[in-house]
Amino acid sequence: RTCACGRRTASTAPDATNGNDEKAGVRTAARGLRSHRRARNGERFRSTRANDAGGVWTVEVREEVAEARRQAARDVLQRHVLIVGEPGTMKTDAMKLVHFGSSRRRDSMQMLDCGRMLKLREIGAGGTAKAALEALIDAETRVMDDIQEAFESHEQGGSLLLRDVDLLPESAQQVLNDALRGESLRPVSERIRVVMTSSCAVPLVAKDFDDISLTTVRIPPLRVRRADIEDEAHFFLRQMAVEQDNPRKFVVSGDGVRALQAHDWPGNEEELEVVLRRAVVQMNAQQSRERTLVESKDSPLVISREVLWPGSKLAYGGHRSGTGYRLNLFSILPWTQSLLRSSLWNGPFQSNFVVPVFVLLNLGLIYGPQSRDANVFLNVFWCWWWPGILITYPLVGRMWCAVCPFMSVGTLAQRIVTKLGFKLRRFPNEAFAQFGGWFLVVLFAGILMWEELWDLEDHARLSSSLLLLITAGAVIGSIFYEHRVWCRYLCPIGGMNGLFAKISATELRAEQGVCSAQCSSYGCYKGGPAVPPNGMETEGCPMGLHPAQLRDNHDCVLCGSCVQACPHGSVRFNLRPPGIDLWTTNQPSAHEVGLLFLLLGAAFCHRLPETAVHLGQFADEVVSSTAQTHSVTSTQFQMHAAAAVCALVYPGTLAFASHALSNTIHEKSADARACQPQAFVEEAYAYLPLCWLGLLAHFLDIGLGEAGKVLPVAARSFGFESIATSGFLPELVADEHVISFCQGTCILAGTAWSLVLLRYNAKRTWKEIAPQTLAIVLLGSQLWDLIVM
Repeated sequence: RTCACGRRTASTAPDATNGNDEKAGVRTAARGLRSHRRARNGERFRSTRANDAGGVWTVEVREEVAEARRQAARDVLQRHVLIVGEPGTMKTDAMKLVHFGSSRRRDSMQMLDCGRMLKLREIGAGGTAKAALEALIDAETRVMDDIQEAFESHEQGGSLLLRDVDLLPESAQQVLNDALRGESLRPVSERIRVVMTSSCAVPLVAKDFDDISLTTVRIPPLRVRRADIEDEAHFFLRQMAVEQDNPRKFVVSGDGVRALQAHDWPGNEEELEVVLRRAVVQMNAQQSRERTLVESKDSPLVISREVLWPGSKLAYGGHRSGTGYRLNLFSILPWTQSLLRSSLWNGPFQSNFVVPVFVLLNLGLIYGPQSRDANVFLNVFWCWWWPGILITYPLVGRMWCAVCPFMSVGTLAQRIVTKLGFKLRRFPNEAFAQFGGWFLVVLFAGILMWEELWDLEDHARLSSSLLLLITAGAVIGSIFYEHRVWCRYLCPIGGMNGLFAKISATELRAEQGVCSAQCSSYGCYKGGPAVPPNGMETEGCPMGLHPAQLRDNHDCVLCGSCVQACPHGSVRFNLRPPGIDLWTTNQPSAHEVGLLFLLLGAAFCHRLPETAVHLGQFADEVVSSTAQTHSVTSTQFQMHAAAAVCALVYPGTLAFASHALSNTIHEKSADARACQPQAFVEEAYAYLPLCWLGLLAHFLDIGLGEAGKVLPVAARSFGFESIATSGFLPELVADEHVISFCQGTCILAGTAWSLVLLRYNAKRTWKEIAPQTLAIVLLGSQLWDLIVM
């Protein structure tokens, strides 16, 4: 029962009658609080009393807090108790545990919410400054009267629970101190025991009290006991299952636990509970899709990192780093939003246009001429697609994956097997996150060796085999797992696109505040029917992500599914500083760094003929030996393979050696302890601009030199040799000096950008990062020598 001043009163005297609703309500609270509004506290009480630990904290903290709580509850002198902890640390629950664990648990009890009391008394303060001041003084006076009345009217031998006494004005705190001292002079059996909570020290309340007269219990904040977060998360999830009468359990995946532990939790347990409750709502909404997924009714629902949003702007003052300097292009260029919301963009375009064109491309590669100067499909693949996709990275990031023919075929296969009744499995996020990246790196290394040793750039059928191999992986992943598991974790082209998408000047993000406060459908993540006013029916994010949870561009393919599904206009298409992910929210990973240096090594690997010029005729014969001209067991072919491997690992080896040398110098310096150098996986992203622009410079040879010959090559492909050689069809070919200028500009820009990024991320002087600086300059100069000269 709550009165106007926020006072909650109850009486549970032993001789109370069964018909007293108020007494029965408190008995229910003491036994578990199973009702809709009290189930949370009841589950906490039961769990806490079951392990007699006062919470789900680590052993040391748990025992320390539990022992302090037990001593306060069982204190024979019935001293007053002050529980101190930051906001959100479950102080109210601890206060109730002290009362219900004491010998007075069946006696009368009152609870006062001091903060709410004062707020209610201040209602009506307004108008002139004088009127507001008078209303405030009147509110303080009435609050003091309420406290005095609580002590005077309460039964002797009962308990008074005061919540948030630090919010009381100083005058009211002084009144409370006087009342506490008055109660301390009474006999124990007649004394009113006061249990208080506070978010900070309250000197006025504790004035004239020492440790003998007042028991203080301190609850540590969640950020200093990160090891407890996993246990507390599963505790809250069990509690939510009880509230919802849900027979299925919720568990947090390993990557989800790591995401929770990485957050500082300014709101402590209350913030953690809000984040988990939002994730549970999202998972409950997703259960409607279980008919198409392989999942036992008894198996737990796994909450992965994708549905956990610690650090929301809205909740507890959290703020995501790297979210400034953004310009919403949907507001400036409305046609971009119309494009992404178009029904043709995400679905019919892929199945009705991309798939037929991809089939035609492969037929042309398999049955057409085999050389690049005579096969238009091979010309398009190597001279148009490769330079084109590299140019699009700083503009639209990973948008190619939205129209990728590999996953277009995979999605078509997924729809077919679903209609046939085949049930799809959920993402094995943990396994793929741990091993999928390395599978991708190894597969890409094999593809690069295949390209170099079998000369795929000038062999149509082998190029088609490469495309069909990647497509086979996409189809296999799609018929066994939901969404685009191949595209997100295993595709080598997707891994490259995700890496270079971090330098993009655009991004697709959602406002966490809008999503957490207004959205309950989560259609952008899980799909579902149209939601008014602006939501459209979708199948959800094909990558299994929520746009409000994205930290970088690695996994977003700009498919527009979230833009179509969102009914609240939360999704934004932002213009941002290019590459801002790399110095703000980038999440480094070892396999991604391995892919970075593998791609940088590809620029050296494909320039082995230029390298051989400096090494003599024998070296030139070695690097010109391919599977078409030499046996794979021949010495020349094996030496070519060894040279290709050395070229692929050379940039990574040089970068790691320079990092190790810099660390060695730093350890011997006088200020070694003042600042610790970055880990190699964090520092290595400084090489990304040089990697991207170095690859672009390599492909500009055929991009500017052969792509413009597509019309004569097309005529030659279909047997019109006379038309191809007549000069009637135009050729747009850049001059060699123009190509060299563009290549040189790319290499210089990549080197300069990498140096700036290295300096910014390392946060050390140029002298301290001299080895890494020399490594970047050396790689840039060698690319200049091999590509431009």
